Amino acid sequence: MYYYIFDLKKCRKHSQVTDIKNYLASLGISGEFTYPSAAASVEELVDLGLNKKYNTIVGVGGDEIANRIASKLVGQSEVMGLIPLETSNDLNRLIGTGNWKDAAENLRYRRVMETRIGLTANGSSFLTDLNLDLKNPTEVTLEFRDYLVQARATSVVISNFSERIKKIAPDHLDIEVRSAGPKQTGIVSAISGLFGGKKEALGYSVFRARSLRLFTNSQVNLKSGGYVLAKTPQLIESSDEDLRLIVGKKT
Repeated sequence: MYYYIFDLKKCRKHSQVTDIKNYLASLGISGEFTYPSAAASVEELVDLGLNKKYNTIVGVGGDEIANRIASKLVGQSEVMGLIPLETSNDLNRLIGTGNWKDAAENLRYRRVMETRIGLTANGSSFLTDLNLDLKNPTEVTLEFRDYLVQARATSVVISNFSERIKKIAPDHLDIEVRSAGPKQTGIVSAISGLFGGKKEALGYSVFRARSLRLFTNSQVNLKSGGYVLAKTPQLIESSDEDLRLIVGKKT
């Protein structure tokens, strides 16, 4: 029933792998344990688990393995679980815990939430958010369906789920742009539609859209959970289908 994929880089020592396995066995939710390698990527292991008819694919690790498994299971009837190890605060909030033992308990109770995920044109996905990795104020252009946004930005966050940014529409991404300030090149936008942007003081704006294209003058990394997921220029969109994700009772 349960098919586990361990990210060994997130296990502090080999004994942690044994501890997790033993705890899962004590809960009665042991299963097949697998490990990505040069011979089998995370995505290939997910495919193998699906071919073996497992109905629950569980990542054991951080944001990267969670995002990679999500990209394979979105739109599928099979369920995704996560035992978090060194995960971001937003991902912990999404699944309801950052404690691996609590997450194992959640697997046993199997409370499933359906959620959209973020997708990029390079085939990657993100459960929480993407951050434009800016070292200095940078000229950016965001191309939406009906308008453009240009800014000398200090921060750009494209969020599928964030504790900070209130989500209004489940099938829209929330895009937060902070500019270098009103005395410099600020945010310029032509806004239309129900989920258009909201201009606020001091170069801070939030826009909501199903998809967008993000451009910078030179290539910039897009990070999720601290690792590089994609680079600009990039098409980013909300998935058309849901991911079935095991979460805690308080989520």
